[in-house]
Amino acid sequence: MRDRIDALRELLDRASYAYYVLDSPVLTDAEYDVLYRELVDLERANPGRITDASPTQRVGAPPSRLFAPVTHTDPMLSIDNVFDTAELEAWVDRLARLLGETPDLFAELKIDGLALSLRYEGGVLLQAATRGDGRIGEDVTANVYTVDAVPKRIAYQDPLEVRGEIYLPRSAFEALNRDPTLKAPFANPRNAAAGSLRQKDPRVTASRGLAFFAYQLESPVLCSTHEESLDYLASLGFRIEPHASPVLRENLLERVQELDRLRGKLDYETDGVVIKVNSLAQRVQVGSTSRAPRWVIAYKFAPEEQVTRLLAIAISVGKTGKITPFAELEPVVVAGSTVTRATLHNAEQIERKDVRVGDLVVVRKAGEIIPEVVRPVPEARLGELPRYQFPTHCPSCGSRLVRAEEEVDFRCPNRFCREQLVQRLSHFCSRDALDIDGMGEMRARQLVDRDLVHTPADLYRLDSGQLHQLPGVGEKMVERLLSGIRASRTRELHRIVFGLAIDNVGLHVAQVVARSITTLADLLTITEDELVALDGIGATVARSVAGFRDDQYGSALLAGLIEVGVVGAPSRVVDTTVSDRLAGLRFVITGSFADYSRDQLRALILSHGGEVSESVSRRTSYLVAGDRGGSKLTKAAELGVEVIDLPSLLELAGRTDVH
Repeated sequence: MRDRIDALRELLDRASYAYYVLDSPVLTDAEYDVLYRELVDLERANPGRITDASPTQRVGAPPSRLFAPVTHTDPMLSIDNVFDTAELEAWVDRLARLLGETPDLFAELKIDGLALSLRYEGGVLLQAATRGDGRIGEDVTANVYTVDAVPKRIAYQDPLEVRGEIYLPRSAFEALNRDPTLKAPFANPRNAAAGSLRQKDPRVTASRGLAFFAYQLESPVLCSTHEESLDYLASLGFRIEPHASPVLRENLLERVQELDRLRGKLDYETDGVVIKVNSLAQRVQVGSTSRAPRWVIAYKFAPEEQVTRLLAIAISVGKTGKITPFAELEPVVVAGSTVTRATLHNAEQIERKDVRVGDLVVVRKAGEIIPEVVRPVPEARLGELPRYQFPTHCPSCGSRLVRAEEEVDFRCPNRFCREQLVQRLSHFCSRDALDIDGMGEMRARQLVDRDLVHTPADLYRLDSGQLHQLPGVGEKMVERLLSGIRASRTRELHRIVFGLAIDNVGLHVAQVVARSITTLADLLTITEDELVALDGIGATVARSVAGFRDDQYGSALLAGLIEVGVVGAPSRVVDTTVSDRLAGLRFVITGSFADYSRDQLRALILSHGGEVSESVSRRTSYLVAGDRGGSKLTKAAELGVEVIDLPSLLELAGRTDVH
């Protein structure tokens, strides 16, 4: 425990110095917050270990030596954070107990920039200083004089201190990163703002487009509330964040949610809402700790990324034998839902990212749907953790895993692998395939575990007695399952083809194949050349279909379905066109995309009047390339076919969203 406390203090000290002084963070805000709270919890459990030098007992980091030091008349204290509504309500409850009444509150967006103290005398800006460590900051007066948003003269003659946030608008940040003379792009607007303010040459600062919001009148003039002090600052010419407003306790959570929804539309970065006691007299009454005032709290918005502990790496076997590693995590809320598992994609990604069991890891939702592990936090690694060794054999059947030369994924080659059968059976019964009500993955696993089903064709041989053997299946469920199985016999042919779980055959390709055959039996005779000749089918798909038909499992499944009368009804052609923006254009899709499956991209292109092909030719208008595009990129280069990315495709289709 002692080693962990010391290690956390050292890491947080380095992170603070990198953030506040070097403007080159080594941890994200989310990573810092998780480690900081871990240290707080450890110090609470070991109060004898708390020292004044701990990051939990002080603010920021020592000031840079590039600028003259400035001692703040009143310390620029930090603000404590809360991360959920329960913690926020608990903070208000504590205030109410201290005051003996519910306080009036004031809410304003927490601007992600650099805290600044401005001192005026005789109506003239005398000095500008950064927060520094809260007690001593840096004199940046010369540079601040170049920032138009900071008033240089005000209509007030007595000494006055104004505090606020200097920041770089998103628009200015994007323009700055496009500057070809910049040595390296900035990671985010906050770093850019801090780096711009700390330039040795004030002319560089002047060129960056910095802005400033005032949020605190340190020496109030005839003001009794925070709201009045902001109004007074505005009358002196200071810009106030326009969404700052008083709020009643009963409306506080609703207001926080409103501001959360608003943040993506603003031209400045914000990572939370600062809630303050509005009455200045009540602020004096509740006071401060050595680190932060008790009368203010920052509610941090749920970030798109969160940090949690990686407990284990497990392996899943998909319906086509694809091996996918996934992370088992300490529960963490990401984008509004609790996540305990996240994909690690493949062996190559684990190796490249160097993710290890026991690591703190950054987790996000790819496309706001699928949780994925983005990266580890190696700075917080608990001692020496062994590198993960990817398995060499299938965890379900023990077959040695294989990987084709052009693929990044390992696969189990055994078509009769029990886990593959469970996944194929579940897929066969899914909504876009045979749509058998009540037959999800759990039910499929029960049937496979009891050897009642060896291929999906065996579903049509089940009787009520066999179904009654399954755990939790009563009379109503038996009838529901049998009814769903009976109804599925007349499904359209393309849905059956899709349900076969053939490699590289999604819903769109299944529709193309189904339009060229009459019944499922035709798959037994159609040749690879005939498949390649179909508009929208390439050599890879043709080989997959023919290979499935010719292998032991595929031929047995096709024969079994034909034997029980599942041959497929003619597919109805449904017009899903919503525009003709892509009319006359032919697209080929290659690689993988975080936010779209290939079938979703095909559907998008078709819905806007475009055509989709599986192979690149001189007739191809665009190759849409994601990660690991492969040989199609080479072919496109040979033929002079233009390669575009996902945002470009969305722009062509008139879409700016990702889902």
